[in-house]
Amino acid sequence: MLSRLFHRRYLISLSYLLVVIIGMVAWQNISLEMSPDLSLPSITVSYSWGSTTPEVMEQEVTRKVEQAANRLRDVERIESISREGRATVTITFNRGAPVEYRKVELQEYLFSLQESLPANVLHPSISRRVPEELQEMQTFVVYSISGDRPVRQLLEYARRNIELPLLGLEGVAEIEINGARDPALTVEFDTDLLERYDISPQAVLSSIRDKLQWRSSGYVESSGRRISMLVEPQFSELSAIRQLPLPIPGSPRTISLADVAEVSIQDYPAKSLKRINGSPALSVEFVKESGADAIGLAEQIRAEMMQIAEILPADMTVQLEQDATEELREQYGNLRYQAMISLLAVFIILLLFIRRLRAPFVILGSILFSLLMSVSILYFAGYTLNIITLAGLTVSLGMIIDNAVVVFEQVNPGLPDVREGRIRHVQKQLPRALVPVLGSTFTTVGIFIPLFFAMEQLQLFLVPLAVALSFTLISSVLIALSWIPYALIWLVPGRADAGFSRWTKLKNGLFSNIRRYLMGLFVWRHKLRWVFYGALIAAIGLPLFAIETPDWEDPDASAWPEFSRVYFDNRNDIDPWIGGITYQFFNETYFGSPWSGRDRQERVYITIQTPQGTPLEEIDKMARNYETIAKPYEDAFSFYETQISEYSGARLVFYIKDEYMSRPDPYIFYAEAMYLAAQIGNSAISVGGLGDGLYRGLGSSSSSHRISLTGYSYDELLRLARNLRSRLMQNQRVQEVDIHGTGSWQSRDDLYQYYLQLDDRELAMSGLNRSDVLSAISLDVNPTNTFGRVELAGQQMYLIGRNKNRQNSGRELMREKRFSPSDSTLFALSEVASLGREKSQSMIRREDQSYQRVVGVDFLGPYRLGQQYVESVLEETPVPVGMKMEFGTGGIFGFGDDQNTRNLLLLLGLTILSVWMIVSALLESWADPLVVILAVPLSLLGVMMGTLYHDLAFDRGAIAGTLLCVGVVVNNSILLMHEKEYCREQGVHGLRSWLYVYKHKMRAVLITTLTTIGGLMPLIIMEGSDFWQTLATVVVWGLGASTLLILLLMGLWEKPGKF
Repeated sequence: MLSRLFHRRYLISLSYLLVVIIGMVAWQNISLEMSPDLSLPSITVSYSWGSTTPEVMEQEVTRKVEQAANRLRDVERIESISREGRATVTITFNRGAPVEYRKVELQEYLFSLQESLPANVLHPSISRRVPEELQEMQTFVVYSISGDRPVRQLLEYARRNIELPLLGLEGVAEIEINGARDPALTVEFDTDLLERYDISPQAVLSSIRDKLQWRSSGYVESSGRRISMLVEPQFSELSAIRQLPLPIPGSPRTISLADVAEVSIQDYPAKSLKRINGSPALSVEFVKESGADAIGLAEQIRAEMMQIAEILPADMTVQLEQDATEELREQYGNLRYQAMISLLAVFIILLLFIRRLRAPFVILGSILFSLLMSVSILYFAGYTLNIITLAGLTVSLGMIIDNAVVVFEQVNPGLPDVREGRIRHVQKQLPRALVPVLGSTFTTVGIFIPLFFAMEQLQLFLVPLAVALSFTLISSVLIALSWIPYALIWLVPGRADAGFSRWTKLKNGLFSNIRRYLMGLFVWRHKLRWVFYGALIAAIGLPLFAIETPDWEDPDASAWPEFSRVYFDNRNDIDPWIGGITYQFFNETYFGSPWSGRDRQERVYITIQTPQGTPLEEIDKMARNYETIAKPYEDAFSFYETQISEYSGARLVFYIKDEYMSRPDPYIFYAEAMYLAAQIGNSAISVGGLGDGLYRGLGSSSSSHRISLTGYSYDELLRLARNLRSRLMQNQRVQEVDIHGTGSWQSRDDLYQYYLQLDDRELAMSGLNRSDVLSAISLDVNPTNTFGRVELAGQQMYLIGRNKNRQNSGRELMREKRFSPSDSTLFALSEVASLGREKSQSMIRREDQSYQRVVGVDFLGPYRLGQQYVESVLEETPVPVGMKMEFGTGGIFGFGDDQNTRNLLLLLGLTILSVWMIVSALLESWADPLVVILAVPLSLLGVMMGTLYHDLAFDRGAIAGTLLCVGVVVNNSILLMHEKEYCREQGVHGLRSWLYVYKHKMRAVLITTLTTIGGLMPLIIMEGSDFWQTLATVVVWGLGASTLLILLLMGLWEKPGKF
């Protein structure tokens, strides 16, 4: 069959011509974007409701939203977080669920739910969830609009002339306008006059709302068509609203609204603000749809915005603040140069080893065809080219060469000059290359199978890499097994009969002497095998440091003999000597993503956290102080953004230009920012980003012990926490027990809430009910008492009612006399109720309707003694059915917990298992794959060495590199073991068989290793993404160490006398 196939030169030639044409067309048409779809299979629903406490948010909003979400199909779990004035519900779906369709269903359910929610709850925002650490990759294009006119006019202009026209562009998912508050029609009542005239403010606001809304008045039929009729709002200006007549109950007289209230248009009381470059200008942010061509869409947006800028009023300006495609173009350019340098390095390595000019061109041709075929597959499979997939193609260059080199090294030696002889030679030698080629490919592709068990955040990065590498490597198998034999048969000319030149003889003699010298060392290494074994064990080390120190005070709890106490008492001095590189790796390496990296633009971070109740205006004033000192250094920043929240404070991020990193401007600003932070009190302010920063806290302390409580009833769980607190406080060493913890460092621990305790007996004696009391004080206690949205003069705005004479303290609120809205009964709140204040959870978290609460215990004494006391109390505390208590936080909060660690270990274990199964299937053996798998721990030794040498953080890039290394390093072992199996079939055994294996396959092993390293070196040396630099560094060290140790250790166990 092979003979007939390679005789059909035109079929093969046209097939590769078709690969080139389709590949070029796919390359021209495939979408380019910054990153793939980073959204998880989940939907996040967010509600806001003034300054409502977390408990009320959970009862009135969160529970109802969860009930609506439970009606959806394919739901895996539902998580909710209720904070002050905010409720967030995240619905996670099963794999393969139609998330966008479920999103439409959820919108319908929430629309019908809106009527049952409190009137002041704003309409929800629904979005696909993106992990917080990946959100920056989603920023696309941002413009700012400024002008000498009120911000509300700028907002209305942006909505009409930018948002509406450009939202229809193909590829634009959303346009967000920040920097301006929505307008609000505010009616400030004089409650004394209202009570005098017995006028209900709620009735007045309802009347205004009805007169400022579009109403249906039926329809008419004309010419067979049904035309709906609408009644437009009755008022078009404020003066008409002020003259609204109000009838006085029990009297024929009427008064105007202006007699009892002030009507004006104000800014809606926002809870958060966002600015760019410190300007009060509006920021218009374009959000790109997943899969859209980022570069083409950005150019289209720029062209549209240039046309809009030409017709702007003279007093308005528009400016481009950020364009993520600029970084995209730069990274694509870097990757293009890195790929070219990789190809050049591969060319030189091939030329040095094979010493024939035809070899680099034949092998590099396989790279070109493999890349074009993989791009075609990516295009037709619906994938895009982004930083992850394109860098994955760059990483795969060295691996493509492995297959090509294995086939070339198997077929090229002894290639006849006559074409028919070449076909017979290929037909004989090509099957021997099949197992190494398939083994190297399947083991690399097989390492990505366990990704289905990986964390979702890790899958977002590794799955696009797996897809790009898998398509490329599978393409390389087809290309290597067809292109290289075809090129050697039909494209390589026959050798000249002129004999060897002097240079050829000298060159061959030099390489022969080197090979003979290496073979001599191979014999000597067997004599020194115990030295190699001892050195390897010393390098890896004994992992005794992983054993927990026994509790010698409790003999029953320790199974270690008494003599081992000498080691445990001095382990801090012993472990560094016997732990080897493994001890240094686990003690000196930071696991997780650092705060910043080389893939991120250098930044200065300023975070401001204020005490509870600080007005938004005060937080804004503090943030503007930092924007003011940044003005002289604006040229040093690409841009800077400010986010202000009444709940969490303010966060400012200054993005420094690369060329200014060697200039003093950003460092002077950094010093001034730290000096300003040191001058401000009563706030927690941190300044960081450029070296040692500054942090000034609010004086809160963290608990030394934590207890995780979970249950399905909020009240029962609170009672259990109070019971536990009373039991723990019986020990004098317990200083404090905080039962309102959340377990999250991002949530504040100083949230207090006021509650009004109504006395039903006093209410009955005064002839009042709860509804009357709450209605009477509604304008006093809720400054954002909105009555929905209305339309005035063609502009949408909120309708808000307030008390002009609002009390500013709890004492004034309680003693103020007021009338009941139902029967005009005069009363004071102090007569029928009491006002209290208590600490509350700042964040109520539920997962699948199970509440979570963390109890913090401050124990004065050794940690182990405190742990024993807390655990003893937990054993004695009765736990109601459906609830659970667990010492610690239960592994549900934070990075690096036990769940994530187990996931990574499971991922590594499944990866090694999949490699072993693939190799066993290819070699048809149980024992030989175990020898192949020995390359994995050798590569992990190199990974640890490289991580320590380069002082890397073991983050996503290092994890991906380690997994990739597991699949790559076994290629050399497969090549050697397959040749060893061939020797067995030929009757060659013992040390002689290994001499034969190394003689025929050492060059192939060195070529594949050095070409892979050469292909990855540009990713390390050249400036680029930190993710890919870390990945390439880990793979190079792992592959290099594994190859060196395999060549030193493979076959050491064979006896020289066995033949």
